[in-house]
Amino acid sequence: MSCLTRALCYIRRKKMKSFLLLFLFLVINSMVLGTLGIRKVSLELAEELRKNAESKITLESMDVNHPFEETDMQAIGDEPNVNWLNRISEIQVVSTTCIPVEGSEGPENVFTFHGYDKLEKDSPFADKVYRITEGIYPQGSEDIVVNQFLAEDNGIQAGDKIAFEMLDGTKQEAVVSGLFLSGMERSQTENVRAVSRIENQIYGTADFVNRLSGRTSFFSVAVYVNNPEQLTDTKEALEKMYQDRATIGITDNTFQKLKMMIGQTSRITFLIFVLTVIAGSLIIGLLLAMWMRSRKTEIAVLISLGISKENLLSQMILEEMILYFIAFAGAGIATKLLLPRISNSLAIMQGNSIALELSFIWQLGVLCIGMICVLLLTGIAIFPYMKKPVKETLSEMEG
Repeated sequence: MSCLTRALCYIRRKKMKSFLLLFLFLVINSMVLGTLGIRKVSLELAEELRKNAESKITLESMDVNHPFEETDMQAIGDEPNVNWLNRISEIQVVSTTCIPVEGSEGPENVFTFHGYDKLEKDSPFADKVYRITEGIYPQGSEDIVVNQFLAEDNGIQAGDKIAFEMLDGTKQEAVVSGLFLSGMERSQTENVRAVSRIENQIYGTADFVNRLSGRTSFFSVAVYVNNPEQLTDTKEALEKMYQDRATIGITDNTFQKLKMMIGQTSRITFLIFVLTVIAGSLIIGLLLAMWMRSRKTEIAVLISLGISKENLLSQMILEEMILYFIAFAGAGIATKLLLPRISNSLAIMQGNSIALELSFIWQLGVLCIGMICVLLLTGIAIFPYMKKPVKETLSEMEG
């Protein structure tokens, strides 16, 4: 009878022992695969967070007469950790086709024009101070958004054009892509000048503002970085470049909060993984040692019948390997079904497209490592009885 046949016969004959060992293997593998799955996703989320957290450094010129030039933007963009720049410009302009809402100090035919490379970032719209009520954010270089009250007073709708007068006297037309409101238009104090009223604020692109002013200049710039963990180093580099020209600040709250949450999840899952492996190894090792002790007579008899120790060792290793493989397959199916439900209960996974599951390579690695551990535990448990002489074991039976 081959060692494989004897292993299968023993598993069938010792149903309770086999079931208990199978159950332990199933629980341990389920916990290991589950915690590794969550930890793997935590690491992937951390990497995705570094790319999409939009941590930034804000530089604001301290001298309105000495703003940032295009050469400054190029120098900032050349920094290794810089992802993209949101350049911010501002100018007071006159329109030949639109009349501003009057202020308390008399009529002023002047608007304040704000330019952003991306208006939805770093502007009152990003802070939810203003909201688009009709239309969209500027898409082209000549698109603008104006206040809804200003549009109503002048009979302007989305898609209409407004002409502005440039410094050299020529006219430049812009297309109204959207209308906005702040909700504070009617609660402004009576002492607000026309140029400072909310209704007379116009928002567009930085390039259009520079076209109106006739020069390329920016009073502020938001510097978005690739790796938020190097944000401080990038800030220090920019401080050396503009320490006498700009005030510099950083915004990194979102990344730090999410990083802390992901870090806690990763540490907890790693702790559970370590405790599971240690506790599982100890429990299984003790059980195997107890069961091998009860099988010492069987071992001695089989050896006395001419079966080699190597053949017996192969049989007992096969017994544990068969049970472990069945348990691992069951744990794989269980975790595949349960992990998606677990992901729905984790705050860091809500609204994220990363699948909470282990790849085939990871599962194969866990299977191989688990089988090696089972092999070692079985070898350690059976070693004393393989080493002991057969006569000594049989004499203990007689006694």
